[in-house]
Amino acid sequence: MNKKNIINIANKVISTEIEGLKKLSKSINISFAQAVNTINNSKGRIVCCGVGKSAKILEKISSTLSSIGIASFTLDPTDAGHGSLGAICGGDVLIIASFSGNSSELNSILDYAKKNKIKIIGISSNLKSNLIKLSNVKILIPKVAEAGNKHLNMIPTSSSINLLALGDCMAIALATKNKFDKKEFGKLHPSGSIGKNLSDISQIMIARKSIPFVHEDSSLQKTVIKISSGRLGGVVVTNKRKQVCGFISDGDINRAIKKFKNIFLKKSKDIMTKKPTYISNTCMVTEALAIMNRKKITILLVAKNKKLYGLVHMHDILSFLNS
Repeated sequence: MNKKNIINIANKVISTEIEGLKKLSKSINISFAQAVNTINNSKGRIVCCGVGKSAKILEKISSTLSSIGIASFTLDPTDAGHGSLGAICGGDVLIIASFSGNSSELNSILDYAKKNKIKIIGISSNLKSNLIKLSNVKILIPKVAEAGNKHLNMIPTSSSINLLALGDCMAIALATKNKFDKKEFGKLHPSGSIGKNLSDISQIMIARKSIPFVHEDSSLQKTVIKISSGRLGGVVVTNKRKQVCGFISDGDINRAIKKFKNIFLKKSKDIMTKKPTYISNTCMVTEALAIMNRKKITILLVAKNKKLYGLVHMHDILSFLNS
């Protein structure tokens, strides 16, 4: 088989799966909304259960739900019949997926759920299946053509993609309904690049007590010494009421030297930036970096309740993101 034929196979697989997704899109109805509300109103955990490839897809769905703050875990139907049914508690909601809807492995879970009044969201392609019959919320997903030639179209492909997409639809609907945002997502992903990118700037900023200050009437010499001793590349300027009235960076010093002939007669207030750029202490690290790049600056003042709270340097952000 040459490379062109291999590429054609890949394109046909994708085309087949796209057609399956189109059918899924048309099938979304009130039952989907009921499933989302049932999950959202649950007082317990979301227990995902399936057999074969469905079980693997449900692991991802369960993981996605957990990542948006909805407690969820998967339950192996075989283990359920040997004591693991005890993991299901009152208030939990079961999401059970089976394309045939008649997998014998699911019987013990279905029976237990009905006896203990555990709500079931059943997902199947078989309207007359035992799963759909016993479910409180019945989601009928369309039967779709699996990818591959006549010798391979028994491999779950399009059907698996559809189940995964349905789970994603539920997760995004729930996240939107609960106004789940990047901040909340970051709290649940403290490790890795995702957690770092979504971290608040307050986690890496220099606190106010460690920021160098000069009075607006300070001489240039004193200002330069303060900047050098602070090793931040800048200094905050205050007035006689001890209010922040400006900021002086290394760049401001360099520009002043070029601008004024009698530079050593100038005071801090003569060379400072009178309206330095502030960000909120809840600003994300990546947002702060974007502001720096857009304004072509390397230092931002951090405010909390409209008062100076800290300072952050671009080097600190880059070091944090690359660590």
